[in-house]
Amino acid sequence: MLRAAIVTVFVLGISACGGTTPAPKPPTPIVAKSTSARAPQVAPPINHAAASSVPPKAANAAGMISTATSANLIVEIAGVEMPKPVSWTWEAPTMQFRALQYAVPAPAGASGAAELIFSVFAAGDGGPIDANVKRWESQFRTEDGAFATALTEDHLFGGIKVKLVHLSGGYQGMGQAAPRPGYEQRAAIIQLEGTTIYARLVGPKATVGSARIDFMTMIEGVRLAPK
Repeated sequence: MLRAAIVTVFVLGISACGGTTPAPKPPTPIVAKSTSARAPQVAPPINHAAASSVPPKAANAAGMISTATSANLIVEIAGVEMPKPVSWTWEAPTMQFRALQYAVPAPAGASGAAELIFSVFAAGDGGPIDANVKRWESQFRTEDGAFATALTEDHLFGGIKVKLVHLSGGYQGMGQAAPRPGYEQRAAIIQLEGTTIYARLVGPKATVGSARIDFMTMIEGVRLAPK
């Protein structure tokens, strides 16, 4: 009898509560606030280390590349090798789109080193070759302030197509307020299947002039690197 009474009380208690125990409420969802009315944000400081890095697609195109500890007489980049004077020293690239960079010392009695800069672009990137030559022309000014005209030559070195580009005059590179007089550029555009390498020797005329033969020896010696 006592057991039956307990069961009856339990059943009545459930009925008084509506027959079932209510399910617990789910957690309140977190809703992101709209930023449409937020005040304009100040741009974060420039990360210069990141800015000087090579974009991933270009880095992939560059492949194996010379470093500070590489053989000092060879340049290796994007699947090719070239001979290099021992006095041209490796430097960490200082700007975006520079895959490889060397300092070229000034000759005795002259002042101002030159830079040897390599940029690498995969097929379809970097724009047409002629457009890049035009951009280089806009960086050099004649004595009357007009854009310089490049002297170009097309060659085949080691079975590889190469366009040589020569410019001189006042040079106004990226970020410079005014042209620097008495500059010269010797450049080679190395055209591989699916990849283009831009090699530029830029600096004071005396330095670039003294390095011209070594630069040409380097470019004429371009070969596909052994796999």
